[in-house]
Amino acid sequence: MKAVVLKDAGNLVFSEIKPPGCEAGEVLIKVDACSICSTDVKAVYQGQRDLKMPRILGHEVAGTIAEKGRNVRGLKLGQRVQIAPGVCCGICPYCLKGMENMCDNIRIIGFHLDGGFAEYLLVPTEGVKAGILNPIPQDLSFAEASLAEPIACCINALSLGKLTKGETIAIFGAGPIGCLLVQLSRARGASKIILIEKDKKRLRFARRFGADCHVHDSDGEAVSTIEELTNGKGVDVLIAACPAKEIPACGINLLRKRGRILFFSGIPDEEVSVNYSLIHYKELQVIGAYGCTTRQNKEALSLMARFEVNAKELITHCFGLEKIEKALAIVKNREGIKVVINKF
Repeated sequence: MKAVVLKDAGNLVFSEIKPPGCEAGEVLIKVDACSICSTDVKAVYQGQRDLKMPRILGHEVAGTIAEKGRNVRGLKLGQRVQIAPGVCCGICPYCLKGMENMCDNIRIIGFHLDGGFAEYLLVPTEGVKAGILNPIPQDLSFAEASLAEPIACCINALSLGKLTKGETIAIFGAGPIGCLLVQLSRARGASKIILIEKDKKRLRFARRFGADCHVHDSDGEAVSTIEELTNGKGVDVLIAACPAKEIPACGINLLRKRGRILFFSGIPDEEVSVNYSLIHYKELQVIGAYGCTTRQNKEALSLMARFEVNAKELITHCFGLEKIEKALAIVKNREGIKVVINKF
């Protein structure tokens, strides 16, 4: 089969390799779409914390069941499925509490296990048993379904941030995650959604997703603009959907009493000045969000099927697998929003 293998950081090789065998309890997926995440780009050029190389990357995957091992029940050959990439152990305290994205022994497709930048992908027995293969609703394309995983990550973030009806939210970053957070915040009943972005082109693109205010953050003007938009009261929830190092300090100052600041993206490991007294006196909450659960992947597919999230509008480029380096470059250079590999 055709596959793109990351041998080590910076060494991506287009290869012909033997398809994986399908043993008892396993499922072989013919990959029909695999969208590219900025984490894939980081993995290619720098490596990544969870990545074990050599590896076939790609964790935003949709495809067709090509083969089933013995004892696989409830799934059919030819069935269209989306893959929730986290294969959890099912027995650690986090799994038992329904927080399998925090599993002590999690293996992630595209990081610990081979992913979707290949013609075929093998889902291990543990993943099949955990229900990570989600049927794709009839009217959704494979490309749209591949975006269920990033949507699920946004669902996880807003759930942790406890965004409720009538609240005001500020989202830093108008990339794919920011655009998805706008749509999900609207579905949760946010009264005012403020989207902040330094790149004018991205901000123009994001206008189609319905934020109430679009703020071009040039020379740190976002702080004063948000203060003006909220009559000096600040926002209930602020999400860092981009890795800007200034967000921790300015974000804390933009929260109203009992506000929540949530870090969806990792922030560069640099010393930042944060007003901890403000966290104390205003009873602020600082929250992290990482990954998603299988249940949230299912919810993401349902939201797309009900037209509460428009994933199709996010897809700006589609390529064949042989064009993977060009596709990665578009994501790296911020020339597109969601780039999908859909020809194998």
